[in-house]
Amino acid sequence: EEPNLEKQKSELVIRVAAGKRQLVELEDQILKLLSESTGSLLDDAELVDTLQQSKITSEAVTQQLVEAELTEKKIDLARSGYRSAAVRSSLAYFVLDDMSRVDSMYQFSLDA
Repeated sequence: EEPNLEKQKSELVIRVAAGKRQLVELEDQILKLLSESTGSLLDDAELVDTLQQSKITSEAVTQQLVEAELTEKKIDLARSGYRSAAVRSSLAYFVLDDMSRVDSMYQFSLDA
């Protein structure tokens, strides 16, 4: 098949997982800042910066999920192209394997 697509998909999965972990950390930080905040929330610069960072990270993770989905569709399409050859090959293998049960003359060796 195409190993570059498989590699790209696994890299995207790792990046998406890292992005989701970062989102969880940002959410925890936002909750902490909200609980510690006194006065107007808009005056807290750290809270506003954290919210903006959370939005940027969320958009990046969403984009990576879309890329992962497209890559998965490419991989499935490439795999489906090999499916008919795999079916015929497995059929030929099992027919040849069963021939030895019909008559011992049909036994063969890879060395021959």
